[in-house]
Parts: sequence; C-alpha cells; structure tokens
Amino acid sequence: MKNTSDKPIFDDVAQYYDGWFFTENGKIVYQLELDALLHALKLEKDCRILDIGVGTGIFSINLVKRGATVVGIDPSEEMLSLAKQRGINEVVKASGEELPFADNQFDIVLAFTSLEFSSNPKRFISEMHRVCKPQGQIVVAVLTKWSLYGIARSISKNFKKSIFKKAKFYTYSSLKKLLMPYVNNIDYISTVYINPNPPKFILKNAEKIEKCGQKYFSKHGALLIMWGDKK
Repeated sequence: MKNTSDKPIFDDVAQYYDGWFFTENGKIVYQLELDALLHALKLEKDCRILDIGVGTGIFSINLVKRGATVVGIDPSEEMLSLAKQRGINEVVKASGEELPFADNQFDIVLAFTSLEFSSNPKRFISEMHRVCKPQGQIVVAVLTKWSLYGIARSISKNFKKSIFKKAKFYTYSSLKKLLMPYVNNIDYISTVYINPNPPKFILKNAEKIEKCGQKYFSKHGALLIMWGDKK
C-alpha cells in the first residue's frame, strides 16, 4: 500500500493512511502482518536495513525499536515527512527502480507492499539485489492476487478511485519466479485469512482462522512475504 512510482496518489492519502490500522479489524491485521514480518527478517542489533516504499514508517519503526538502523525511501514527500516524525533513522525521496545508493550497502533490503506499484518489477528486484550486501537478506512482502482481500481489491479498483488502480497483485508462483535469479534459499510465510470488513464473530475467532488458513491455504493469505539470501 506504499507507492514507488505514483507520488500524487500517496501524497493525497498520507495524512489518513495509518487510520485503518487503528480500527478493530485493522489492529488485528496490523499485528498479523507485523508478526509475519518479524518472523521473516534476520534481524540483528545494529543491522542496516533499506525499506523501499517506507510509507509512514508504521511497520519499520518496529525494526528501529529493536536496534536496527532503517533507511526508508519513498517518492511521496508527505509519507516521508510522517516516517521521519515517527522515528525512522533516515528518509530519502526515491523510487525502487532507481536506488540512490552504492552497491552492497545494506544487511537487509525490504520491500513491504511496494513492489505491487512498480512499473518495472524486474528492475525493482535487480536494484534490491545490487544494494544488498553479499550474503545479505532480500525480503519482499506483497498483496496476493487470490486472497479474499486481493479479490475484493481487484474488483473495487475497476469501479471507484483507488490507490490500487494500477497495482499488480502477486501469486506465490509469480513472486518466486521474479526472485529466483537473485535470491538463494527462498522461504515464505503468508498471513491474514480473515475477510475484508468481517463481522465481530470473525474478529473474535481471528486466531483460529489464521491457524486454519496457514495449514490449508498456506500461500493464499492477504499478505505473502518471501525472502532469501542474496545470490
């Protein structure tokens, strides 16, 4: 939900971007996504992380709190301003397809729901690989195509103005194919199996639904995180 190429849209939504995560449903989704991210990351104190499409920093601030140094990039000045206020160590206006950094600079290179908005995904991943240190970690989190959320987003973007209008949603296979030339030892986790705008009884049973989803539909949660070591 963070953009690397369509600045005006994300400037317009920056001030209320985080609001949904403070709703009853949003709080549950936020914690599920954060838990999955922390599971994926080889997080060590003093590691240097690049977050491509940092947005408001609502997820990456948790990495700063755990001792990492986070450099966040985003094409939206409004988003970057909020990320800086939140406590992200360094923010830079840039896009994922043209990273303004030398080779081999970061221990972890992260793209959290930003690849979907790239006009050149291969270039985007190639740049992630370039700036990642040898044996460093490349981590990509995407909104999935065939989850309940993904289907709802795909339908709604055809009928109303949406930040997802130009977004490309991924499947497990399409993301893995994109990463394979650049990443060794690929692993993944998927999360968020509750439906959009769920009734309260669904929210109360979110933990049970999550366990069931990961057991039987392990590649089809709303968020898919895939990671591995730099080739």
